[in-house]
Amino acid sequence: MRNVFIFFIMLLTTVSVSQPYFNYPIDTLASDQYYNYRAMVKYDNDGFIHVVNTRQYSTQNETREIFYWNNKTGSFLPLQLTNNNVDDNYSSIAFDEDGYTHIGWERRDASNLFQLIYTNNRATGDTFNLPVWITSGGINKATPYMAMGKGDSSVHFAYLTYPMTGTGNAYYRKFNYISNELGPEIVLGQMSPSSENDIQIAIDSNGIVHIVYTTNETFFGGELHYFTNESGTMEEISTGVTATTQYPAITIDKLTNRVLIIYRVEQGSNRVIYLISRELSGNFTNSQAITTGGLGRPSFYRSIDTDNEGNLFVTFQNSVSKAPKGFFLIFGKPGFVFSPPVLIFEDSTSTYIARGNNSVTARGNGLITVSFDPAASRNGTIVSDIMLKTGQVDFSLGIVQNQNIQAGEFLILQNYPNPFNPETEITFQLNKKAMTELSVFDNTGRQITTLVNEILQPGNYSYKFNASGLASGVYFYRLVSGDHSVTKQMILLK
Repeated sequence: MRNVFIFFIMLLTTVSVSQPYFNYPIDTLASDQYYNYRAMVKYDNDGFIHVVNTRQYSTQNETREIFYWNNKTGSFLPLQLTNNNVDDNYSSIAFDEDGYTHIGWERRDASNLFQLIYTNNRATGDTFNLPVWITSGGINKATPYMAMGKGDSSVHFAYLTYPMTGTGNAYYRKFNYISNELGPEIVLGQMSPSSENDIQIAIDSNGIVHIVYTTNETFFGGELHYFTNESGTMEEISTGVTATTQYPAITIDKLTNRVLIIYRVEQGSNRVIYLISRELSGNFTNSQAITTGGLGRPSFYRSIDTDNEGNLFVTFQNSVSKAPKGFFLIFGKPGFVFSPPVLIFEDSTSTYIARGNNSVTARGNGLITVSFDPAASRNGTIVSDIMLKTGQVDFSLGIVQNQNIQAGEFLILQNYPNPFNPETEITFQLNKKAMTELSVFDNTGRQITTLVNEILQPGNYSYKFNASGLASGVYFYRLVSGDHSVTKQMILLK
């Protein structure tokens, strides 16, 4: 009995840690006399990074341009897609099954109204075709979002009307880039546009369309609406969310094909980010808070994606004091506790005076690229730069690798996910060759299983523990290697 008591005393010891930091090099795409912002970053199927963004010649100038970048040649080189004769803005990017790039955005037409426009590089792979007008007519069509799926030669658009007076509408439309056939405009419902974060679209691996938007009846947001054509026609399915919502964003879980939606809710002085998810033909889960209070006013743009293992990544920025300022990342899986905010960037020398948009793309098992665009005062002009960080997330720490962990150091990381159901991963690093044992115990100190019991060489190791035959509760894992012994707690939640 004495040994079990000592076992628990060890587990009550805690160590304080500093702000988790994504400690990877910065790639600066744009840093000049212009206001470069609203960047969207995406991995293609081969793992190359693509970025589209808006450039404004000054914050007071109504002329904006669209730029496109990729790193296929080993470095990022800009391609200016538009000239400065008209106003272009709000671009999004997607890829077809042949690997070609498709880009959509909004442009002022001859009547000085915003319409949707679109191009691709299927003709040569290097240059883009002449743009196609997706919308027209005597009313603003604004803040478009574009997506593509598999087995479908179409690009899909969600957008909204922006009348000078009265209430607008949310719309869906598709365009076949092989036949050049433009589908009908489908009205989803009324909404009052307020920002670029009002409507988004995603296509799952079966080619089914998923759209989310908020109606914005008040300054603090509106009702959350979700539409899908899984029945063959576009119809609304209730999200079950009754709160007034802001900033909805949508993505598809690459592992399970589940729909994932995040949104923001005002809660007194706090703004909290929530998550709901839905399987095909199913209902939405209950809302899950994936951030806590005290984060200021987290704002996000094209800032949600999953990797190939179903891990969800969300970026946001906070510019409000009394809470950490900067660009941040959180990650996790629906139904599990999400990581604490991981700092992506905050300039400690005050060169940058504000934080703008942010975006994230993910692949593999935790490989991500984050784009962010801080603003500065340069030569008497307010400018904004576009930066990227690429790196591998360390799920076991709830933070990221490559910060203060030295090669050759002995350590065991927190299992991930935690809580888990029914499988979790335990990762550790050995600094010398030694007889090593990794075992799992229940809360009485009874040994459940031994995952490792052999001589291991120095290096990094990762082992999966499956608890499908065990009941929910607190469990412990202990690593003994040479003269080192460490024990940690984990939670099985079924």
